[in-house]
Amino acid sequence: MKKFTTRKTLQFHTDGSMAAMRNYKNPTLAFIFIVGIFILGSIFVLITLDSLQDKSPIQDPGASQNASKLLTNELPSPIADTPLRETDPSTYPGLQTIRQMKRDRLFDYSRSGNFADTHQILKNALADGLISDKEYYGELAHMLYAPVANAHNIIAEIIKSNNDYGFEVMVSNLQENYELAKSMSINERKHIFDLLNKNKPEMVSDMSLLGVGSVSKYTSWVGSLRAFSNEENFVKNLNDLIENRISDPREAFGLYEIIVEKNYARKISNSAFGKYKFLISTYKASYPENRMAELMSSGNW
Repeated sequence: MKKFTTRKTLQFHTDGSMAAMRNYKNPTLAFIFIVGIFILGSIFVLITLDSLQDKSPIQDPGASQNASKLLTNELPSPIADTPLRETDPSTYPGLQTIRQMKRDRLFDYSRSGNFADTHQILKNALADGLISDKEYYGELAHMLYAPVANAHNIIAEIIKSNNDYGFEVMVSNLQENYELAKSMSINERKHIFDLLNKNKPEMVSDMSLLGVGSVSKYTSWVGSLRAFSNEENFVKNLNDLIENRISDPREAFGLYEIIVEKNYARKISNSAFGKYKFLISTYKASYPENRMAELMSSGNW
């Protein structure tokens, strides 16, 4: 009974294998078999990868969500929210470019005319660090080339600032600017005259030097005094200046235009004119090699 069962089982397996081998010889069935194995293998790989991804910390849903939030949030503009003076533009080329564009627009606007808000815009630019003190007072002074609202306050602000550059530009625009002076009240003109008269320009420190810039500023200052005074008071003040207030002989070269070219030599006192000539000749004798002194005293500079 046992042997019969074994022999029959063996015969069954042998017959099945032979049948399978015969079937494999059929090309269509072989192809279907191979494709089936490939599909089953692919499904197994996908299941395995999906299991590994579920365990990976890189694909953590919380982390992915936080990252997406960072991508959607826009950074605030440092130009709009941060004063320029608190940021070093050289660190960020983009900020430097934007800052320069703002400065260019500011100076274009300031030089385009005296608008009602020009003064305030310049003040804001100074407070924000967009321009320096020198640039601020210089731009204020440039506004004085023509009649401007609150000219009296602008002039007073420049003089009280003790900003040398602003003062130089201011007197160059006030020199014989009678139209601007006439736009002020009598009291305002007198106040400006007093402020100017008390702020006599100084020459360069080295006595042997006679700078064109210093002499030119002094000449403009005298012309500004003339614009804000009547003739009688101006001549009286000029006499006092020459006889009592000149502390540096080089100041006399700054008087050449008003005394010689404007012919005030005939209007000032003899003593004042005599001292003027004495200061010029003494300085030239003390510094014979100073060619500029010779040129300025003859009006050829």
